[in-house]
Amino acid sequence: MKTQLTFSLLAAAAACSLANAQTAYTTPVGYTTQTLAANTSNLVGFNVLKPVVASGALTGVSGAVLSDSAVNFSTALTANKTYILEVTSGTAAGTVQEFVSWSQNSITLPAAVTGVATGNTYAVRIAPTLQETFPVGFLAGSALATTADKVWVPTGPGTYVKYWYKTTAPAGWCTTTTGSNNTGAVTADVPLISIDAIIIEKKGTAKDFVLTGEVKKTGSNVLIGQGYNLVSINPPAGLTLFTAGLDGDIAGAALATTADAVWVPKGNGTYDRYWYKSTAPAGWRKTTTGSNDAGAATDVNLPPGVLIQRKSATPKVVTFNVPSSYSNL
Repeated sequence: MKTQLTFSLLAAAAACSLANAQTAYTTPVGYTTQTLAANTSNLVGFNVLKPVVASGALTGVSGAVLSDSAVNFSTALTANKTYILEVTSGTAAGTVQEFVSWSQNSITLPAAVTGVATGNTYAVRIAPTLQETFPVGFLAGSALATTADKVWVPTGPGTYVKYWYKTTAPAGWCTTTTGSNNTGAVTADVPLISIDAIIIEKKGTAKDFVLTGEVKKTGSNVLIGQGYNLVSINPPAGLTLFTAGLDGDIAGAALATTADAVWVPKGNGTYDRYWYKSTAPAGWRKTTTGSNDAGAATDVNLPPGVLIQRKSATPKVVTFNVPSSYSNL
């Protein structure tokens, strides 16, 4: 998959001609282009984000309920939509959770966030949907699932719901379990979560997939479980295998067989696989079979999405760094 990144900095570091010579800053925005190769499965990451719709500092934390007395979430958020909360300061900074429940001054997450505390700052964004991300006609629809493009949205490590667009009456988004059957019409918006990558099974001809949004300038914490986890890389550019910080988070081992593995897409439906050797000489290694040691790894730029294979049954939080250059944005 070819990936191109362009930043459009909107008044980032724009000097104001005032007597006090202050400099004003705003969040940089831009777009990324990911080329969907034809007749293969493409791993796609959401590496620029929707605008912030609510933010502030928490005035209360009670389990999974977070409060901010300065914000009225009932007016800031839209009913029956899915939102994404990011903790932006404190020991839990970088943690992201989706949520669908809120009241006037509080939101209720699916689970409590370890380490979050009163005074921590946060940002809330609306989750993009399948329907708006892939407007009718962008992907190839068909009368049959077999010949339509398909979007695989993860529901957990190695599990997905597969969507395709039916062009004959009744037209609309449908699901499939086998890639050829029709398991029913989609009757509600399908939220796409920014930390999750998706798979686009592209038929016919290649196509560019363009995302526009805000540039994430902070690291991301991602909870991975046993199996294959599709992970979006945020921020959108500048991270490599060696600088992402994964060597301190994923499970290393003396052998590739028992180490977690990072699968980096090559753009043609295939992957390079990497693991971290924890015994001397420690460092990143390659594997071609999942159990062999194919030699020391050469550093590689991380694309918008990667697959992390977690071997242990115990879930693990991995943290992606942010390039030091982003402090200048």
